[in-house]
Amino acid sequence: MSHQILSPHTMRETSRGISLTSIYDEMLARRELSVTGEVTQAMAFDVCQQLLQLEHTDPEAEVTLYVASPGGSVSAGLAIVDTMRTISCPVRTVCLDTAASMGAVIFVCGDRREMFPHAELMIHDPLIQNAGGSALSVQETSRRLMGLRRTLSQILAERSGLSVKRVQTLTARDTFLTAERACELGFADAIVSPRKAA
Repeated sequence: MSHQILSPHTMRETSRGISLTSIYDEMLARRELSVTGEVTQAMAFDVCQQLLQLEHTDPEAEVTLYVASPGGSVSAGLAIVDTMRTISCPVRTVCLDTAASMGAVIFVCGDRREMFPHAELMIHDPLIQNAGGSALSVQETSRRLMGLRRTLSQILAERSGLSVKRVQTLTARDTFLTAERACELGFADAIVSPRKAA
């Protein structure tokens, strides 16, 4: 059962009176986007369109992408990754909570990658879904899955500096990485420092 994320609103006093504005509109104006919840085609399309719009608005200013996602569609996630790589403006990714599976790949592809102190990454190989049918269809599904595994392993290797073999050792099972461990392995660049004393 999926739960729709409600958009909080802020109140603004204008010359026309009080107006309600979505916080996501406010964030967009600050060049901040969110990848939260399951990665779907619809969500990826929205994120890609917003990235392209922000590039059109200012092709050099940095965009911040907040990531807290359990993953989802690999093809939809790769569309976000391709758009991040295609636009001219740098993309800073910030892991707020857990970025898992395709969510982790999206996070790792940021030009500047930061994690909150208690955030974590989870990486693993792509999973088989709907593998029923004839022997030939199962064989084709397996072939495509291995191709996706190579693609994702290559991306993680390029972005971390690890070898593809080392990455595939990590992704052979669900591997959870604390912010510190993610930085050590090259999947993140820095941990966001708290602004308040403990």
